[in-house]
Amino acid sequence: MGKYFNDVVDKAIEDLYDCCDNDRAKAAADALLLASKDGDGDACYFLSRCFSGSCYSWEYHPFEENEAAAYAMLHEAISLGSAAAVLGALRMDMLTPKLREVMPFDSIKEAWEVILEKAENGCPFCQYMIGNTYYFLDVIEIEDRKKSEFANRKAWDAWRRMEMEQSIPWFEKAFSGGMILAGRNYCHYYQYGRGELILPEPARAVEIMRQGAEKGYPEWMYALANHLAYTADRPKEALPWAVKAAEAGHLWGWHIVADIYWDGKAVERDLAYTLECYEKTASYGNDSYACRQMGVMYFLGVGTAVDYARAIQYLEQDQEPEYARYDLLGICYLLGYGCRQDPARGKALLERNKDSCYKSYGLGMMYAEGIGVRENIEKGVEHLKAAGNYGPAVEALKHYKKSLFGVWRRR
Repeated sequence: MGKYFNDVVDKAIEDLYDCCDNDRAKAAADALLLASKDGDGDACYFLSRCFSGSCYSWEYHPFEENEAAAYAMLHEAISLGSAAAVLGALRMDMLTPKLREVMPFDSIKEAWEVILEKAENGCPFCQYMIGNTYYFLDVIEIEDRKKSEFANRKAWDAWRRMEMEQSIPWFEKAFSGGMILAGRNYCHYYQYGRGELILPEPARAVEIMRQGAEKGYPEWMYALANHLAYTADRPKEALPWAVKAAEAGHLWGWHIVADIYWDGKAVERDLAYTLECYEKTASYGNDSYACRQMGVMYFLGVGTAVDYARAIQYLEQDQEPEYARYDLLGICYLLGYGCRQDPARGKALLERNKDSCYKSYGLGMMYAEGIGVRENIEKGVEHLKAAGNYGPAVEALKHYKKSLFGVWRRR
């Protein structure tokens, strides 16, 4: 019998949440699967978390998100009597009437008390779970409290504030005990506050970031580097934390390193190394910012030769609605740079964007050359002029002139 759950589950918790090691995580999932087949409810619950996405583990975890599998394992976990699964389902807003019917507890509070006992005995994961029940005010349902019980709104708010405050000592214990995820809500409590009930204390949030970074947690080395680089404007101090985070597996650290070498204030500017760093995280495909930066660099030939095909490859991976993506992709599809020409798609992408030199250039070429629209050199020239000093637009304008009668035509 393990210290908190059984030996398999206790070991899996360590391998899943006390480090960010994909090999250990995969081995933990394999062990949980075997234990779940033997009817261990807690093993089913922790396996369901593996299928629930990065918010339940870490950004580069090795598991494919599968909502159906996660729910099936959660259902099995609750039916087998996992108190952790009951609280987990409550927190995920998945404790459906059907799941309530199969849980072998008289109430949610009974399941909560099982986890509370483990938390009091020192289980970091259970401390994290108990902290969450206070942080998100799940205690309202657990304790079956109602606003109508309180004399007025002020008294209701005071009670809820007191409950939220109780999350902090639990998060502190869990985070210090190796539960990396506990730092998220622990930090957010101070970074963002909790509505009108808890006011932000940004300085305390930074202390938590540094605490996690100094413990060697990749997520928190990245968080601290991000804060130092972009909020505190201390890139020189941010750089070693970003490198440590990246080398420990949090690849987003590379885009901080890349930004610092692109900017060239804290270190000597090195665009080739910048490109190399962006590529380390962009190639993974889940860092929209790095993908966008790579696309821009290959499109403009910054730190490398111009390569429109690779620019498109990375820009298409950018999932954020950033304007540069629409601009550059629009130009590529409109003019057939690095891809099969598709004027309709190029026009749609360009028109989706706000004004920019790239948009003006693309629309200028479209009208001046009649690409996918009726030729209108005058309108095209207006757009090309709006592109300002953008090199391709300046060159394009050299191909048009105004006649003695004031009509724009090709030279």
